Amino acid sequence: MKIISMYLPQFHRTKENDEWWGEGFTEWTAVKNAEKIYSDQYQPRIPFNHNYYNLLEKETMIWQADLMKKYEVDGQCFYHYWFKDGRQVLEKPAQNLLRWKEIAMPFCFCWANESWARTWSRIGNKNPWANTFENEAPGQGTGVLLEQKYGGEEQWKRHFDYLMPFFKDDRYIKIDGRPVFLIYKTALIPCINDMLKKWRMWAVENGFEGLYIVGANSNQRVDKCLDAVLYHEPQRTMSAMSDKSPDRKGVLKLDYDAVWKEILEFQSQNTNTVYGGFLDYDDTPRRGREGIIIEHASPDKFKIYLAELMAKNEAAGKEFTFLNAWNEWGEGMYLEPDMKYEYGYLEAVQYAKRNYASYLDKYKAAVLENDRGSAKEEEFWAAKCAKYESYWRVLDAWLYLKEEGILLEQYFIDRNIRSIAVYGVGILGRHLLRELENGSVKAAFAIDRKADALHTGIKVYSPEDDFPEADMIVVTAAYAFSEIQAQLTERGYTNVVSLEEIIMESV
Repeated sequence: MKIISMYLPQFHRTKENDEWWGEGFTEWTAVKNAEKIYSDQYQPRIPFNHNYYNLLEKETMIWQADLMKKYEVDGQCFYHYWFKDGRQVLEKPAQNLLRWKEIAMPFCFCWANESWARTWSRIGNKNPWANTFENEAPGQGTGVLLEQKYGGEEQWKRHFDYLMPFFKDDRYIKIDGRPVFLIYKTALIPCINDMLKKWRMWAVENGFEGLYIVGANSNQRVDKCLDAVLYHEPQRTMSAMSDKSPDRKGVLKLDYDAVWKEILEFQSQNTNTVYGGFLDYDDTPRRGREGIIIEHASPDKFKIYLAELMAKNEAAGKEFTFLNAWNEWGEGMYLEPDMKYEYGYLEAVQYAKRNYASYLDKYKAAVLENDRGSAKEEEFWAAKCAKYESYWRVLDAWLYLKEEGILLEQYFIDRNIRSIAVYGVGILGRHLLRELENGSVKAAFAIDRKADALHTGIKVYSPEDDFPEADMIVVTAAYAFSEIQAQLTERGYTNVVSLEEIIMESV
């Protein structure tokens, strides 16, 4: 069983970072500026011997490769950024490694295929990157920094041709002669089936057996075109646990042991699953009080959890365990030595590699029994399907109205409604706010369980807050309308209507 750690190439200066986040910004900027939010929080994180390195320096990558070899880390998975029309950023460390053949660093790529945008941008499925370093106010442009578009065959070929010299490198990680390539969010790629079909064909034409495509954070819609699905941790588990704390304000704190318990108990119904792991987590250097902290981590705990995870992956027939991360300092996930634990997490990897076999029988039994995690997965996807089916119904009818030139504003005018509150600022809520921007009916405020993390241009309240007056509360989440209406009615809010009802009455 081999360990591949995720590798962030953000530790060097770029013109884009200078422009967007301030002169000289790198990941180290967020790390150095981190402050404690509460007294026993482990911040700031300081690298061992204050080694705030520059990834463009050859000596740095030699040092990293030596650490990998000494502590038995088998490879690095570089985040790869390729945007609309082939625009790249943070590409130089990987390009340098390709030139420096003597550095013994096995590697592969993970295409981080989200747009980069400001926190306040209306664009969905974005990476805001550094909330705490925003230097523009809403209203100044679109907020889009780098747009992700996939184009057609010509663009796919250009991307593939860029990757080929890396794939051909002897150090590039392969499975059965196929270069391993991760895609961070496969569900965002509408052309994924056609694109991967072409990529695999071109790989064969270039002498490979094909490609080994791993979908990190995948879903059932695209699983069939993948060779494996990676559950990227702790993101999957944090998302599930965040849903259980919908009304949180400020930093969300989770327990390290509870997160790892969920990771190890979870069993996917997909037989091609790779289970990922993590070391520690605290993204407040990037996210501030909108961040998440997983408390009580330590190398002594991690070494046992990692050993079990490796056994779980081997029992599932996988060759690799992906680990978050080698150097995600801004999120508290790093194997590299720091001033508190020194080489403790690297030593934990070495321990796990030498001892995971003792847990194999336990996880072979779990695979045979397909334990309760499978039922959780089925329940999770059933809920997701119901949710998105309701979105589809509403959007289909709404698009029909737009095609007929009918605006929702008329529904409110006919009922003498001049101000509304929008309950739920997700996919539908954002479109509703946009449609009402320049009309006579105003969105006075919004209500959302993630109020502290939203940037909409209007005030956003949490569901348990006291709201100001509005003529009507419009609930955008049709799938949860009855529950939300009952809660609001109990609190004395009587004019509560679902967006779905408004649209269907307007058709």
